[in-house]
This record gives sequence, C-alpha cells and structure tokens, in this order.
Amino acid sequence: MCGILGQIAIKGTLKINKKKFIKCLSYLNHRGPDDQGYKVYPDAIFGHKRLSIMDLSKKGHQPMYSSDGNYVIIFNGEIYNFKELKKDLIEKNYTFISKTDTEVLLYGLIDQGPDFIKKCNGMFAFAFYDVKKKKSYIFRDRIGIKPLFYSINKNNITFSSNVKSIHKY
Repeated sequence: MCGILGQIAIKGTLKINKKKFIKCLSYLNHRGPDDQGYKVYPDAIFGHKRLSIMDLSKKGHQPMYSSDGNYVIIFNGEIYNFKELKKDLIEKNYTFISKTDTEVLLYGLIDQGPDFIKKCNGMFAFAFYDVKKKKSYIFRDRIGIKPLFYSINKNNITFSSNVKSIHKY
C-alpha cells in the first residue's frame, strides 16, 4: 500500500508551500515507508510514499516519468493483469526499465489515453499528468478499494490517500 498526495490548479498556477507539502506528505509514512518523492510544476505538485512490493529497486521510484519526461504518474494500488498489458505495449515498441505495474500504467495511458483504464483489472488510485498539454487525470478503481479523498478549493484540487494530509495542507 502506497500513499499519494497532490494538488492541481484548475486554472492558473499554484501557490505552493513546498515545506508544508512535504510535511503533509509525511502523514502518509505509514502507507509507504520504503521511499518518497515529489515533483513541483507551476500548475501542479505530486507526492508519493512508496511501499516496495513488485520491484524493490529504485527503478520503481515515484513520481514516475516517461522516458521523454512529458508524462508523470503517482500510483497507489495494484494492476493484476499488468504483465499481459505490458506484452501488448512491448509489441507496440514501448520499452520498460522496471518490473512495476506503475510503468505499465504510465505507458498504457500515453498510448491509449484514459480508455486504457478499462483494460486494467485491479485496485488503484492515481494521478496522471501530461506536462506539455498541462492536462491531468485522477482515477480510482471502479469499486473504490483504494482510498482517494479530494477537496476542491477555489482554483485547485487537492487529493490524497489520506484525508488528514488534505486537511493539514
């Protein structure tokens, strides 16, 4: 079980207090003690606490970026059929550096857009961001197994795996 925290501007840019964001990310320590990361953009910030299960190496670090740096994802959950989905993407000449379902999800979304989620069998909550188009998506599994809380405040959306981190932010 990992933890995610992020904020996305609905319009304009964000006023980001990085120190406060990192403190609020620490409220997710119990969800991911193995690694943490965050990335700041003018209109978004994404944070992740990692519990390493599938790929114990640093190659599973998040936020995870596409090889060209144009896309980023933070993910909590598991895609049960990711190996099958990965084979399909390899046939389309996508290359992978990790053994994670996160990377498969990242490239599946790049390849097929939000419709790729229909192929995913699993439990998940995640945010996906197109850096060039400044377009973002926040997803949760169909049944809602993985927690995803959010708050809409003026011109931004704050979301997390834990309501406490949103409240404190």
